[in-house]
Amino acid sequence: MGMGRNRGLIIACAGVALLLAATLAAYRTPAPLGTDAAATVFSAARAHEILKELVGDGVPHPLGSAADAKVRDLIVKRLRALGYATELQTGLVCNDFGACATPINIVATHGDVADNDAVLLAAHYDSVAAGPGASDDGAGVANLLEIARILTVLPASRHPIVLLVTDGEEAGLLGASLFTREHPLAKQIKAAVNMEARGVSGPSFMFETGSANEWLMRLYGKSTLEPVTNSLCYVVYKMLPNNTDFTVFKAAGYQGFNFAFIGDVARYHTPLDNWENSSPTTLQHQGANALSSLLALANAPDLNPAAADSMFFDVFARTVIVWPIDSVMPASVTALFLLSIAAVLLVRKGHMTSRQAVYGSLAALTNVLLGGALSVGVLLLLRFLGRIPPMQGPPWIAHPLAMHVGFAALTLLIAAAVAGWFARRAGFWGLWFGGTMLVALLSLVAAVIVPAAGYVWLLAAWAAVLGCVPSLIAAVKDRAPSQGAIEFAALFPGLIAFAALLPLQLLLYSALGAPAWPVSSVVLCLTAGLLLPLLANATHPARQRLAWLAAATTFGAICITVLLPTYSTSWPQRMNVEYWVDGDGGQAHWWMQAASLHLPGAMGEVLKFDRIPRERFPGYPLKGFFADAPALKLAPPELTQISSSGGSPAHMELVVRSVRGAAVAFVVFPSSANIHGIEVGTSSGPLRIKLHQLPNGSTVLQAPGIQEAGLRFALDAPAAPMTVQVFDESYGLPEGLPDGKKLQQARPKNATSSQDGDVTVVQRTVHLDPAAGR
Repeated sequence: MGMGRNRGLIIACAGVALLLAATLAAYRTPAPLGTDAAATVFSAARAHEILKELVGDGVPHPLGSAADAKVRDLIVKRLRALGYATELQTGLVCNDFGACATPINIVATHGDVADNDAVLLAAHYDSVAAGPGASDDGAGVANLLEIARILTVLPASRHPIVLLVTDGEEAGLLGASLFTREHPLAKQIKAAVNMEARGVSGPSFMFETGSANEWLMRLYGKSTLEPVTNSLCYVVYKMLPNNTDFTVFKAAGYQGFNFAFIGDVARYHTPLDNWENSSPTTLQHQGANALSSLLALANAPDLNPAAADSMFFDVFARTVIVWPIDSVMPASVTALFLLSIAAVLLVRKGHMTSRQAVYGSLAALTNVLLGGALSVGVLLLLRFLGRIPPMQGPPWIAHPLAMHVGFAALTLLIAAAVAGWFARRAGFWGLWFGGTMLVALLSLVAAVIVPAAGYVWLLAAWAAVLGCVPSLIAAVKDRAPSQGAIEFAALFPGLIAFAALLPLQLLLYSALGAPAWPVSSVVLCLTAGLLLPLLANATHPARQRLAWLAAATTFGAICITVLLPTYSTSWPQRMNVEYWVDGDGGQAHWWMQAASLHLPGAMGEVLKFDRIPRERFPGYPLKGFFADAPALKLAPPELTQISSSGGSPAHMELVVRSVRGAAVAFVVFPSSANIHGIEVGTSSGPLRIKLHQLPNGSTVLQAPGIQEAGLRFALDAPAAPMTVQVFDESYGLPEGLPDGKKLQQARPKNATSSQDGDVTVVQRTVHLDPAAGR
């Protein structure tokens, strides 16, 4: 008898385990093809050799650097060896975030582009200053060059293909902005395939499309052998502080696909993003999928489809299901209506009372609310114990597996407890009603707010409708449903929901870090709510053993996480050292920023750092530790007032330049000046841009890769004088300061520089008077 009552629970546990195994197997990256692969297919081995040539020296190559020029020359040389005529496009351009620079793009064409609609294949060749960018985006460039080779041996496509290797992506999508704004071919491009990275390994997700989403996804599903995608990816992507060149292409009206991989994200934008850590299997997956998508677009009969959105998801990386977005709301309403009819029928036939339905609804809500509260509590506990980074820093830890398991076990513990509390009051069908109605309502809410994001709940709602059919047929015939039919009513929607959810769970931690754990727990609690009836049906000893096992697993996971180091050499803490000179007072200081906001003891032994972290400069969002430093005589940046028209507001023309030839210059305007935009003259006419605003209201103009002549710009300012902060930043620390070398050597082995890396900054104050230029 006991075994019979536990059968549904045993099947559910086995089903979830099988689904997890199948999901892990399905989303493994494919084996790389060797250099002996057919000339017409993508070979990761060939791409990996190209990547080694580009970045094998491990030298970073940010915008405007000599190393950037070297990588550019290597790319041009390879394209010309393949028979492509290449063009270098350059010019001053600004983005929507207050950054202006002069990138140099590489453009080549395949096919007759004269007056024909064309397809674009894009990647960027610049890196951040801290690392060589083997994956971001050397992998994309190597894949582009391997695809360029393949195009030379394939029959001509219906539409010509433009190859674009952009510069200045890391500085703010500048090369892509320059291309779409000024290049003659930009108006002929109708679709783009972009290759990016936010990690160094893992499957390549197709996470963003153009406005003709439905057409694109059907094309993608038909052309791609191992598709990894879903419409929720883009919703998650928009939560992240990231854009890609495809953001610019999409704004220009291009259709197409955006690919990226996010595994081993701790190495992203650090020296560890090198050739040795690049993944040939990831190259194979991204390159093969990009090639098939590019050819599908290039051979499409029409590149001007009507804009139409869709809800979509892949099934175990084998096929893609696409629903027109217009069908989501009717489908959600219909599922909710049918489940309501089923509930009424169950009540009328005496299988469920209205009171049980109410208790079942309370159980489902309690399950989710308790899951959210306890998971956030565990996260805060780990933060209090110092085992996860502050929320404003990089939120990943070196050993997350224990807490992956721990938070999943916490979900099971909550479900077992809730099922035990409500089993007698709600019964099987009451709990079934509560869980299925909750996901049906969520599906309806998602259909109203973000239709593309709710496919998990829509699938679960319809699975609940189908799952209860055998029991309803028996009820209509005035027969008691069989045990198998009753268990199927809970198993089918529960396992369908888990099958749809698990690929997202694999993605979420890499995308969000530790905050993903409470999010995952809440989503798992919603899904586990569908299985509450099976837990309620199980025997009390079985439920109790399950609860104790889940509690012990959660507690053990917390203990393991507390005992294990937060960072490791392969998953390091991000930690930069900066040398700052005040060009006005002649004073200097060190500033050390650590993701953990803890000062390493070895670095504290080198210099006497303040124990309380402070802002890098007023308004800067991150904090670090200060220490006095000897002042070197470094030439401060200049901000020269050329002219002023007077009046209120006054129209001023200014030039900012780095006298010492630093890589980047910044101008910070005070909030009181109310300056939110500037005007820059470009070859295609004046460009009005919006400045980036800091948390304290100050606004920032950035000039990455600034040239010797500086950046000339104009703005409308108040008639009253104002005080402006000007900075320039060069990569690396001064050679003449032994303390800098000592700090770098004292940086823990489980820490690394990131983004701009260790830098030297010179700051000065400039007083601008609009009346002075009249």
